[in-house]
Amino acid sequence: MKNQKYPIHRGAILHAVAKRSSLSIVKMVKEAGYDQSTFYVHKSKPDLSLEILYKYGKALNHDFSFEIPEMADYLESQGISSTSNDKLTYEQLERERDKWRDRYYTLLEEHNKVITEKLNNK
Repeated sequence: MKNQKYPIHRGAILHAVAKRSSLSIVKMVKEAGYDQSTFYVHKSKPDLSLEILYKYGKALNHDFSFEIPEMADYLESQGISSTSNDKLTYEQLERERDKWRDRYYTLLEEHNKVITEKLNNK
């Protein structure tokens, strides 16, 4: 969207979504049909094609139309239904649960380390 005051950097959005994903970069790019070096090229492109984003979205089980409004128009023009209204499967729910549990444990360990260091410095 060239008329926007602050253009959307599609590659940066892809990178942010990939970082939040429970999938590794290697697995994500493989499922999207690319290799790892191509991902690094893609994430640097502010005008990354919607077709490429769609492939990553399928691999990540993510609907980029939340962040990139024109993605919904692209999906509609391609005859692809948006996943934004789809319910999560049991496996997807388990992956989400595991992702947030692991994130919680990581943060808890970091918190405990900081507390221990502060107590030892007194």
